[in-house]
Order: sequence, then C-alpha cells, then structure tokens
Amino acid sequence: MSPQNFGDHRDLALQSIGDYGRQLTRALTGLELEEARWMPTPQSNHILWILWHMGRMEDMWGSYLRGGIGPSAWIEGRWADRLGIDAARNGSGDSVEQVRDFPDVSLQEVTAYWQAARDLLIPAVEKITHDMLQDRHPEIWTHAPDRAPTLLWVLGRIPVENSQHTGQIAYIRGLYAAKFG
Repeated sequence: MSPQNFGDHRDLALQSIGDYGRQLTRALTGLELEEARWMPTPQSNHILWILWHMGRMEDMWGSYLRGGIGPSAWIEGRWADRLGIDAARNGSGDSVEQVRDFPDVSLQEVTAYWQAARDLLIPAVEKITHDMLQDRHPEIWTHAPDRAPTLLWVLGRIPVENSQHTGQIAYIRGLYAAKFG
C-alpha cells in the first residue's frame, strides 16, 4: 500500500481533535451549572473556566495556524462581550481570583463559544500542507518570537492539551459526585 492510502498529518490531527471533542461532549452531558462552577479546592479551576480555556486555546491556535489571517470566534463572534470577559484575556495564566470570579454565564453559552472556536479550527487544520509543517509565525508569537512554534508542533499540541483538559473535567465531575452525590 502506498502512503497516500493512509492519509496524512491532517487526518491524524483531525481524528485526535474529533476524539477529544466527543469525549468532552460526553463529559459535559447532564452537567448542572452549580457542578460546573464547583472548585475542588480553593486553588483549583472549575469546569466552566476549563471549558472556556479550551475554547480560547482552539481559537488562538486556529488563528496561529492561519498566520493570523481570517476570523477569530473571540473577536468576530463578540464572545468577550457575550460572556462578559475582558477581550484581552487569552484564557491562559488567569489567577485563582479570576477563575473564582468567572462571569455568571451558562454552560450552554461557554459550550457555544468552544464550538464556534472549533468551527474555525477544523478548516485551519485542513489547510496545513506538508510543505507548511515547519513554518513558524514569530510575528504572532510576539512574547518570544525566537521560540515561535512550528505548525507541526501546534498540530500536536492542540489534541494533547485539550485531551488533558477533557480528563480534568471528567475527574472534577467524579470528585463532585463523590462529595455531593
């Protein structure tokens, strides 16, 4: 069999992104807002914040894959306004206070943002050709342009990071059920 019959890097990335997306959807099924906002310890993230973070990461990595060209769900979808979050927040490095004080929004709204970001991420992944895998975007990675990641690294990072967060959500649900169930 020739290598073409096995697909390419896009198929692998999209399969992984699809897999954790289905697992995340299962982990969110039946989730109540009280449970989504519960913090297992005073220093922990809660499910609602983790889900928002996952959306922000998919949105930002999708933008990176596109070289900063094209829409961002966060900006064009006006999700910062819709969720009541400062548009400059990128979903990374928030303090415990910011997690605790996450706006009083519904799980459905945060899930809709994650889905809007994903709807832009998937076409961005589909457009990455083999010749682009070693490309970097230092003009976007302004905090450390000399360490801008390759598109190959980003394609691997997205499913790794968001699979971990999906597991965190499932784990927090288990802790909540053990404590309150």
